Amino acid sequence: MWWDHQNLNKPHIDATGKRWNFRVWHDVASGGHAERIFFWDDRKEFCGVVVLPVGKAVHISKIKALIRKLVADPSLRTKFRR
Repeated sequence: MWWDHQNLNKPHIDATGKRWNFRVWHDVASGGHAERIFFWDDRKEFCGVVVLPVGKAVHISKIKALIRKLVADPSLRTKFRR
């Protein structure tokens, strides 16, 4: 299910002025919690997904910190580009 609360889907602006959009998906599977962070720019020219390890719930503060890192670090975004 989509995580629609706690401002996880609000857009963020990077240092160059480009706006980045985020959506977080989470569910409980047979192996435990599963979470994904999807991201894309406004023009949808660059998109990616961070697949977090299954079995361990990631605290909201760590998800928000990872989103901030994705906004600030182009090389990290490239690592998760799809």
